[in-house]
Amino acid sequence: MAGIGFELRRILGKGSYLNELSAYLYAALISSGPWLMSIFTLSVLGLFREQTLSNVEHEVFRSTIIYTYAFSLVFVGFFQLVATRYLADELFLGRAESTMRAFWSCCAAVLCIGVPLAALAYLRFDISGYYKLLAVMLFAVVSLIWLAMIFISAIKDYIQIVLAFAVGTAISIGGALWLSHILGPEGHMLGYLIGQSVIFFWLLSRLLAEFHLGAVFDKAMWGYFIKYWELAAIGIMYNLAIWIDKIIFWLAPDARTIVPFFKTHDFYEGPVFFAYLTIVPTLAIFLMKVETTFYDHYRLYYAKVMENLPLHAILDEKSRLVDSLHNSLREILIIQGAITVLCIAFAPQIIAMAQLSPIQIPIYRIALTGAFLQVLLSVVIIILFYFDRRRDVLFISALFLVTNGFFSWITTQMDAGFYGYGYCYSCFTALFAAYWRLDWNISNLEYITFARQPIG
Repeated sequence: MAGIGFELRRILGKGSYLNELSAYLYAALISSGPWLMSIFTLSVLGLFREQTLSNVEHEVFRSTIIYTYAFSLVFVGFFQLVATRYLADELFLGRAESTMRAFWSCCAAVLCIGVPLAALAYLRFDISGYYKLLAVMLFAVVSLIWLAMIFISAIKDYIQIVLAFAVGTAISIGGALWLSHILGPEGHMLGYLIGQSVIFFWLLSRLLAEFHLGAVFDKAMWGYFIKYWELAAIGIMYNLAIWIDKIIFWLAPDARTIVPFFKTHDFYEGPVFFAYLTIVPTLAIFLMKVETTFYDHYRLYYAKVMENLPLHAILDEKSRLVDSLHNSLREILIIQGAITVLCIAFAPQIIAMAQLSPIQIPIYRIALTGAFLQVLLSVVIIILFYFDRRRDVLFISALFLVTNGFFSWITTQMDAGFYGYGYCYSCFTALFAAYWRLDWNISNLEYITFARQPIG
């Protein structure tokens, strides 16, 4: 999140409630923007589906969007963390000119690798050739948006980022509704694609306005994929771990085939996606806390280490760092816990508003618990990243991926009363391991700090 913290601190420094609200909205957009906009767009288009598409055509469209966001996130995960690390290092060294070089390099790799993979994947799907072309193009555009969100973090003009998503989402909705009357399902997809393209090119224009055009190849960045190979592996494994339970259920015996090979699991998907919505406020709050209060103590701790101050001064700063971390975790636990408990209590009403079946209420409640555990897991992983504990995060991501896949597969072999428990137990298992590693690293922070220093 290079650069975001400075902007959040600037906004909060103004002291008004309006500015504080703006900072939280900005944090929410950065942490969940593309995902929230896609859910909002699908919800609005779903309200008008009877006027535009048949039920089957709308379900194919919905599944295309879900598949696109799922697999593009996993694919871009290979570049995501490595590019973030490289960008942060270059900005720290004052080499902002590296931003566009790295961006063009990642875009070229995504297009050259991702587009052929997406084309091969859609070859067997029972949809028109024009629709396949649009689906592949959407995969490319969404992947580029994920990349742009990494590099746009270096720009402090958050209003333009908000406008990009707002305008692009509005165009996606309007374009899909209008073109569906002219071109049918292909027009629906084309309209959505145009809106997403507007988001990408808007973000790209902001990058070009801020930085020089730059070369199209950055050799130094590719060296980071060797030096920080764990980050590339983590990016793929953690993003895949988030989606693996959904993928397992798409392959389950009771999954429904819309058209070959679009699959959906009506009983499981809906409650889980609505449970995910409850973690957005916590992600925004945590981003605020990490990029402001916690980061200040983190920076002071390592500044005192680099200045060779006495050990007692370093330990005093460590104590303040730990207190800040505990306060942030306590606040997150309270806020997310309250949201989860309220949603569990009002689950029947929420399920009714979401137009889901009452028999999905137990799945929604266990999914809420799983989402609560997952957001805590994400928080702990981010803190471990701050201390550069890449191997720990790699182990935790692999554990989350394996347990979520295996436990979810077990539940698909059982009756519907067990759906969601695999996801929940895997989140608990990974969170337990993550907290154990965080506690050990915090307890031994001064030893780790000095033991990793070069000799001589």
